[in-house]
Amino acid sequence: MSDLLDSLRMRREILLAYVTVLDRAEELLRVCAAAIGEATEARLAVEDTFGLSPVAADAVLALQVRRFTPTSLEQIRQELVDVDRQLVEAEIA
Repeated sequence: MSDLLDSLRMRREILLAYVTVLDRAEELLRVCAAAIGEATEARLAVEDTFGLSPVAADAVLALQVRRFTPTSLEQIRQELVDVDRQLVEAEIA
């Protein structure tokens, strides 16, 4: 059960990061464009700007541009609702 909870919590963290940055897409692009050097610099800039963990920042940076559509953002929000429901159910069990 602990593995399931850990997995759901990590997925929730990533989904929340997606929603955060997709709601501020222009800022994400500015932060990435301003990052100088290696990919690590971009990740650190995303972490600092949006208050994300390294795992969540890496997930954000791996997003494909097609995920920035309103339909995709709504799907991510729905998945977040589903993950929250699963977390409640798993914590009760």
